[in-house]
Amino acid sequence: MPRISDADQRLVDTALEMAKHSGLSNLKLRDVAKKAGVNLGMFHYHFKTKDQFTRAVLQDTYEKFFSQFSLETSGDGPALQRLRAALLTLGRFIAGNRSMLLGIFQDVLNKNQMVLDFVKANAPRHGLVIVGLVRECQKEGSIRKMSLPAIMPALMGSCLFPLVLIAILEHLKVKRLSFIPFALLKQSIISDKALENRIDLALESLAPRKGGKK
Repeated sequence: MPRISDADQRLVDTALEMAKHSGLSNLKLRDVAKKAGVNLGMFHYHFKTKDQFTRAVLQDTYEKFFSQFSLETSGDGPALQRLRAALLTLGRFIAGNRSMLLGIFQDVLNKNQMVLDFVKANAPRHGLVIVGLVRECQKEGSIRKMSLPAIMPALMGSCLFPLVLIAILEHLKVKRLSFIPFALLKQSIISDKALENRIDLALESLAPRKGGKK
């Protein structure tokens, strides 16, 4: 990604912080510039359009995530340990950016070309790392030799789907689900400990069965 100026970086960082609460699609450029302490003319000079600015925010956010993701998954440790670290890093990223990611899903469904291009260019990057780690786990015998279509939903279900559900309920401003206060439900799903537990359960469910059965 091209290097950007300090003022541009403040705009990007401010937009990201605001998007964590309202999503990117709801951002008003004037509000972003004001909060970042940057003249609105600077935004138009460097980014030209809101689409280009949104793409810069998305790319900057993803590169920071992928840098940490790559660090956690590199090394010579057991593949299962690195796979667990990959899922934890992904889950923490989703939890911390769930409102923005919900907006991305909505834009994909609405066939927003800029967002579609961004997803097509970047989603395979961490996806292929996870697939590679799964195959390493199968070679070392820590995951059963099942097809990827059977394995990936179990892994993604641990770190993706519950967090997307929370993002949807937040968007709908739900206060309670039956007799469970939403705040309590949310904490039981998005906390770091809850994420670790779900990932561990998913990995245990994919472990080779006792008695040597595949």
